Amino acid sequence: MDDLFEKLDNLFSEYDSFVIMGHCNPDLDSYGASLALYNRITKMDKKCAIYRSNNNYSEEMQKAIIKISNVKYVNEANISYLSNSLLIIVDVQQKSRLEFPGLVDICKEYVIIDHHIKDKECMDSAKLMYINDTMSSMVEMMTYYLDFKDIEIDSDTATIMLAALEIDTNNYNLKTTSRTYKAASKLVEMGADVLSKAELLKTSKDDYVKRADYIRNSYTVNNNIAICVLPDISKTETLAEVADSLLSFDSIEASFAISKIDKDIYGISARSLGNVDILSIVRTFDGGGSKTSAAAKTPKGLKEIKNIIIKMTK
Repeated sequence: MDDLFEKLDNLFSEYDSFVIMGHCNPDLDSYGASLALYNRITKMDKKCAIYRSNNNYSEEMQKAIIKISNVKYVNEANISYLSNSLLIIVDVQQKSRLEFPGLVDICKEYVIIDHHIKDKECMDSAKLMYINDTMSSMVEMMTYYLDFKDIEIDSDTATIMLAALEIDTNNYNLKTTSRTYKAASKLVEMGADVLSKAELLKTSKDDYVKRADYIRNSYTVNNNIAICVLPDISKTETLAEVADSLLSFDSIEASFAISKIDKDIYGISARSLGNVDILSIVRTFDGGGSKTSAAAKTPKGLKEIKNIIIKMTK
């Protein structure tokens, strides 16, 4: 990866202004990686901002944003001046899945850094594209970047990155290698606070009970596939949490959580230990991800989604 880091630094030296953006419904991984890049770029005495929409974020994201007070944000209302900025896209590669796709057209020049398997809809005009699907998360990659350039970060940023690492690996159960544990160790050395991390990841009792009810009403297919259809309109974060929880049960090799997430739009969150090809399944719904974690949004109804998943896992 050292070669990548040198290429990034060389490219960054060519620009004076930058904006960093992740995927829609951003999570701690895209946010933590954005913070790492923000720290690197501002240490080069360059102008930089992180795109942040005015949409409702998950509780974890809201807590994380409150922790960070020294970062400049921009949104759709104040980005016209960014036309000469380099856009850095993290944790996503499809224009349709960006938090604000229109920013690509405003900035015109962009970089893609991602850890998901390259998708057929991956944008192909990047000044630099680096996709490494062997990485557990974006924060693992960015931790090594910070370490390589000997960049100091504040404790809150390190804590957010450590929390993201834990979430993206499902408590170090998925896509975890020795590099992942080393990254966690480096983040602690950089100032990550384990108690603050636990506070960041806390959930309310009501949410916990509701999620337990969803899981209780799930069922299995072929004795190794868990499927949970949530009866309510749900957040994508809830689907991810349910899919993660289902994968922890005995004999379960893959899990799917499905629900309506918006008017006429349904969400799918899938997890796998690696033996079930969930990526091929979610791509049927124009989704994406990795062999162990994938997701999709589709106008297809719950019954049709469920039947397709069952048919493809037989």
